[in-house]
Amino acid sequence: MCSFQLSSSISALQAQLADSARTVSCLPPLQPFPGSCYSARVGKNKGLPPLGAGARGVEAFHAYYRGIFGPRWEALAAALVSPADSLPFRAGEGCEPYFMDSASILAASSLELAPGGRVLDACAAPGGKTLVLASRLGPGSGLVANELSADRRRRLAAVLDRHLPPEARRRVEVLGRDAAAMCRSFEAAFDAVLLDAPCSSERHVLGQALAHQRAHEGAREAALEAWSPARVRSLALRQWSLLSSALIMLKAGGSLVYSTCALSPEENDRVVARAVARYGKALSFDWPDYRGPGEAEKTEYGLMILPDRTGGAGPIYLCRVRKA
Repeated sequence: MCSFQLSSSISALQAQLADSARTVSCLPPLQPFPGSCYSARVGKNKGLPPLGAGARGVEAFHAYYRGIFGPRWEALAAALVSPADSLPFRAGEGCEPYFMDSASILAASSLELAPGGRVLDACAAPGGKTLVLASRLGPGSGLVANELSADRRRRLAAVLDRHLPPEARRRVEVLGRDAAAMCRSFEAAFDAVLLDAPCSSERHVLGQALAHQRAHEGAREAALEAWSPARVRSLALRQWSLLSSALIMLKAGGSLVYSTCALSPEENDRVVARAVARYGKALSFDWPDYRGPGEAEKTEYGLMILPDRTGGAGPIYLCRVRKA
């Protein structure tokens, strides 16, 4: 793994974020959660950072995540805009490598595959995790790579065509369904399901803001300016609809991995908690082994891999569940 140093432009962005947070007067004060790590903060706290009605933009973004991570947020925000961890993954001997975050490889590798089973990658684009799953298929197994967006689905198919050996590619079917509604046609149809759900992707949001700042001499970027807690809540609702459908599509005894690259517990453990409330003892959980640099942080239902403590890997939340 690489060691990272902040450039002056990255430092400038972090200074801008910190200055913005200090000058907010319309937002209620935020109290950091008890404890010193992610799991302690979000696992024991039942509420989310309180923000004023209509709060949005860089100030609200910074205040919201400071409320989750407390003093750690500055270091984590700096890590999010530093070069990401990237490893070359080969789906077979002689295949062209696909570069992806080591935490993403772990998420796809954590799904437990049954011999001869049928596997679903429910939200498959851009395709890196699909490559990992395809490389793990045993004899007689098949993989459905589903992606609702037509543009992203075309890119997904191109990645599979380019990076999979022909025999593995023939075992991967690409679909274009809404994974939240697929359960109507695929009830108890899969032995294993990977749900890498659409999420807030804070690393991408901050990275876009940094690139915009560099290109436009410090000007603020539209996506970060438009951010609000309502976006997190909206995504959490979509994630729940996807997870609920995925559990219906999973056979009894099957394995499911739910993952996001989001930081907020509202998109992670809280989504899983809704499944627990609905299915109760029909769901059992275990925690995949993390053998990378630094430490993964255990939450109530899963693991968080955060780049400030893992040499740049992540962020990834992953939860592994088995359905009775």
